[in-house]
Amino acid sequence: MKKCFLLVLLGLAAAAEMAAAQGPASAARAFGTAFADVYDRLAPSVVVLEIAREAEASPADAFAWQFLFPNQRGPGQPSPTPQREGSGFVIREDGYILTNAHVVEGADPQRGVVARRQDGSRVPVTIVGVDAKTDLAVLKAEGSGWPAIVWGDSDAARVGEFVCSLGAPFELDYTLTVGVLSAKGRSNLTSTVYEDYLQTDAAINPGNSGGPLCNLDGAVIGVNTLINGLSRGLGFAIPSKIARAVSDDLIKNGRVVRPWLGIRIETLGEQPALQEMMGLERGVVVRSLEPNAPAVRSELRPADVIVEIDGQAVASARELQQAVLGKRIGQDVSLKVWRRGPREGAFRTISVQTEESPEPPALTASAGRSAPFRAKPPAAGGNAQGETRLGLEVEDLSEAMARETGSGGGVIVTHVAEGSVAALGGVRRGDVITSIRDDAVRDTASFDAALDALSAGEEAMLMIERGGQKTYAIVKP
Repeated sequence: MKKCFLLVLLGLAAAAEMAAAQGPASAARAFGTAFADVYDRLAPSVVVLEIAREAEASPADAFAWQFLFPNQRGPGQPSPTPQREGSGFVIREDGYILTNAHVVEGADPQRGVVARRQDGSRVPVTIVGVDAKTDLAVLKAEGSGWPAIVWGDSDAARVGEFVCSLGAPFELDYTLTVGVLSAKGRSNLTSTVYEDYLQTDAAINPGNSGGPLCNLDGAVIGVNTLINGLSRGLGFAIPSKIARAVSDDLIKNGRVVRPWLGIRIETLGEQPALQEMMGLERGVVVRSLEPNAPAVRSELRPADVIVEIDGQAVASARELQQAVLGKRIGQDVSLKVWRRGPREGAFRTISVQTEESPEPPALTASAGRSAPFRAKPPAAGGNAQGETRLGLEVEDLSEAMARETGSGGGVIVTHVAEGSVAALGGVRRGDVITSIRDDAVRDTASFDAALDALSAGEEAMLMIERGGQKTYAIVKP
């Protein structure tokens, strides 16, 4: 196949050279022929997916021009047999098809999914596996001899190269659009956990989701998945490097097996105030440790700044994430971290052993909320411990509260005044404070003593346990 592509490239180059010698019109015709060849090569491998769903209303952002089609319904109008379309493409000759997870989400188990081929034939397919973290799904059609695509190398693709998209935008089957690869490595676009998008100005519209983005050889370098609003001319695709690995895992295991440290992270360089406070220019901040995660069983702490993993420098959350994904499950990884101290920080090396990422992720169980607890309301007109300096009230952690919060000790926050120092620092009612600066907090007496040791205007780091999650807050009395 590679030899075939090489011959095609040589043929294109020769044709272009000959056409250039013959004049501009001939050169334009030769260039157009290259795109036509891509279509002829790729179209047999592309399928249009018909997804039957349970009765629901049409999405509120329906496009006005859809009303030009008699079989379309308006916003809010229910349909007895609602159906949506997406795109997909064959990745193996034995009938495995790759698409987006959101394309098959909510498929009616009774009516299922049907793949419509270029010749108009319709074939039922089953869902083999779905990976929501990358928005990819693998389907299976019966039979053999399916025309499979050839994978391209997304890492080797260069910004500025011509790319083509093929799919069924707005139910217009087998529409080819052409543009350039506009950028690589785009992230922070969605809530999807693993983002490393290719960006293109080739037109991608609703219905293109799950279709291929290919180079001029017809080799697939991405899976179209996202548009940046309407009429903005930008689309995004999952790189083939990720798509190949995920689809292989889904075919083999029905799920994706990933290494996991169990930490929430953020890029230090994206937060100038925190960057100045930490006294570092680059690194990745450990925002929190997840319950029962490998990191909890190591010496890693919230607010540590990771600057290296196994000797490889990391400057962003994405770089650290990609580095961890490249490790084996059960492998010991060495993290070089900078830890802020009361007077000055220091570098240290911490070892963490990776484990298999839980499915569903454990972080969804407690993320963003405190564990329930029952605390007496603050007395009217009275001040509890710490209220005058931080704007919060605390209580000793009883055995019952410790069981409910999953904490091993500290004081529990029973009230946070709106607009207070504690509120601005991110402290929440129900948080368990275990230390102030480096002073351990065991009860309200030790909380008071640690607070009294702070100078006016001194920034202090509070270590917090929140619903089993370990995190931190920075306050300035």
